[in-house]
Amino acid sequence: MIAYDRCVTGTSANLRRDRLYHAYASHHANRGNDDAAALIYHRDIRPALPSPDAGPVIDIGCGQGQLVRLLLTDGYDADGVDVSPEQVAIAHAAGLDRVREGDYGAVLECRPGQFAAITATDLLEHLVSDEVLETFDLVSAALMPGGVFVARVPNAVSPFGGLIRYGDFTHESWFTARSVRQLAAASGFASVSVLSCPPVAHGLVSAARVVVWKIVSASFAVALAAETGTLRGHIVTQNLTFVARKAGSRKPGHVTRAPGHHAS
Repeated sequence: MIAYDRCVTGTSANLRRDRLYHAYASHHANRGNDDAAALIYHRDIRPALPSPDAGPVIDIGCGQGQLVRLLLTDGYDADGVDVSPEQVAIAHAAGLDRVREGDYGAVLECRPGQFAAITATDLLEHLVSDEVLETFDLVSAALMPGGVFVARVPNAVSPFGGLIRYGDFTHESWFTARSVRQLAAASGFASVSVLSCPPVAHGLVSAARVVVWKIVSASFAVALAAETGTLRGHIVTQNLTFVARKAGSRKPGHVTRAPGHHAS
């Protein structure tokens, strides 16, 4: 997460953030779930990434480094950076020396045009609007031509999105597919895909959850269609994932989607 004294928020907000992030794992995040992280990585993130030989990848706001570990296992030259000393200490205790404590903005500024991909899962919601736009600008500048920015954020359209938005007192923002496209366009990205984040089937119980969710989410989509007059493209999961692509000569990989994994 960004070092907030470089941004526009006031002193009291900075003090609040410092206090909450100092022991973020103990007071809120707990130990990361490696199995859940792997399921999300293989469905939502890995298909959007270029091949490992395309260049370096960095996970900004990497927390305890689960995504960094998965990227390294897949052969990527991957690093992570996070503002929480406790989260970074947990990563180091788990043997992840490619995770560092610090300001991701400074890291990106020092490496213009050098990253093939930049990931940010559950980061942007911790920022106020000016910081979000600044982060999009920093990411765009740090990517190689044809590079991708893959991020997961709370979905303000979801009937249950408030559980994510207000479930963490450090959260400042939430998003829609439309606002993500607005931010990407303002920062010069050539294109953006927005994906839903439904439950992942990995056993009998989770498979039943997937079936129930398909039925329930369809009713939400019908209600939105009735109100807006738009029949397609509604994403109603609590989170959404987006893939923003920088213009360039390198052709990005195709984003594959699991059944029911809606894109707009």
